Amino acid sequence: MLAVGAAAALALLCGDTPAGAGGGGDDHTMVTIWRAPSAQAAQYGYGYNGYYGGYTYGAAVGDGAFITERRSVQVAADGELRFPGVSSRIDPSTVQFRSITDPKGTTVVEQRYAYDLGSPEKLLRRYVGKPIVVTTSHGETTGVLRSVDAEALVLETGAGQTRAVEIIRRGQHLLDVKLAAADDTLATEPTLVWKVNTKKTGKQTVEVSYRTDGLRWDADYTAVLDESKNAVDLSAWATINNDTGVEFKDAELVLVTGQLATAQPQAPYPGAYAVRTPAVEPVSFTVPRPVTVSAGGTVQVELMPARSGVSAHKVVVYETALDQSAQWQTYPNSDCYGYVPPNQSRGTQALEVDAPTKGAVLPEGKVRVFRRKGDTVELMGEDDLKVNASTGSARLQLGADDKISGERRQVDCKFDDRARTLREKVEVKVENKSKEPVEVILREYMYRWINWRMDAEDVPGSKAAGQTQEYRIKLAANSKKTFTYAVLYSW
Repeated sequence: MLAVGAAAALALLCGDTPAGAGGGGDDHTMVTIWRAPSAQAAQYGYGYNGYYGGYTYGAAVGDGAFITERRSVQVAADGELRFPGVSSRIDPSTVQFRSITDPKGTTVVEQRYAYDLGSPEKLLRRYVGKPIVVTTSHGETTGVLRSVDAEALVLETGAGQTRAVEIIRRGQHLLDVKLAAADDTLATEPTLVWKVNTKKTGKQTVEVSYRTDGLRWDADYTAVLDESKNAVDLSAWATINNDTGVEFKDAELVLVTGQLATAQPQAPYPGAYAVRTPAVEPVSFTVPRPVTVSAGGTVQVELMPARSGVSAHKVVVYETALDQSAQWQTYPNSDCYGYVPPNQSRGTQALEVDAPTKGAVLPEGKVRVFRRKGDTVELMGEDDLKVNASTGSARLQLGADDKISGERRQVDCKFDDRARTLREKVEVKVENKSKEPVEVILREYMYRWINWRMDAEDVPGSKAAGQTQEYRIKLAANSKKTFTYAVLYSW
């Protein structure tokens, strides 16, 4: 009399998770994935609450994706429209629906998200009032499921004089549950279900878009250095991970650096500042061919064609202080006498490579650096590829540098509580102790708050990242340079 509903249902009830199914029959799919800026670990762990100045700040943000799918679907006579194969990590509140066939005459009046196989609990609750077979260590019981909770299953068994209610405790003695054959409304994969008003039932082409978690991409680079020629062979790949439970087949893929805009939480108390994220100009990369992103899988696509023999030149990257900006993104540092750790300046030798094309900016990511020696190639190590977001110049770290020294000091600071601004003037000194001329890239961090602008500069700089300004200085042998800049913060 009773039969197993589906192999997937049995597997789920026995503890196996079925693979996510794709949305077959897609006419067109576009997947845009945002990669949020990497959150820098707090370097000064004094334990302060993030809302009071932010040494343990709360502004770390996740990644996200926006999916747009165009498909042919069937609208039932009662106006029900089912759209299976969406992400299991969808945000249903972001769903947008548009009928291509009947844009003015088809409107959604009700929406729900269904995934009956999302968990055994959800599946069992769908079968309340239906026949099931329960096998325990004491034998097999057939009946109608009347109730289910975390502790027990309630079955109605028999009929007439033999009718009874049996409570079966859930535990190790519960060996198996068999369900009646599933009906057509059982959602065996994540599904959006709509009730629509329309005069055109039957086949329609619709376009659906939504936001989801579970998609992430990272940039991975391989660099082979030929130091004798000051040249680099550079390849760049995007590694995409899909944890949405659904396959996106032959999708148009757009990769974006930056934060996917979401509603910001309210401030925890009057006068506090809500959690915010750094204002980083987003950069997008459109993959030039369709890509299939498998459920639970990883795929790599080329960010740019591999480049051989790219000219490069050596620079010294110098930081007069450690970057504290990650710790001041919940609440601004408006204390003119804010603590800056002393003696934290450092210099590194780097090889700078220009942007692959004019106006192009590569995303920062991991780079594996090799050195070519004659006919052999040896691994030098792994590093983060640093990129100036304004100029597109990318840098490969070669090692520490001890020939450049420098320092910074605050020469003026004015806080205006009424205007909600702080203007800080900083003096920077840099010295070349070597007998050779050196090009130095000074990285200065506008750590106090995410909203800032340069108010004055002796040397023109460039905005390298959300809270980073870079200055390019050429120093002759055994020479020094001193300059100032003023930055205006507002909130």
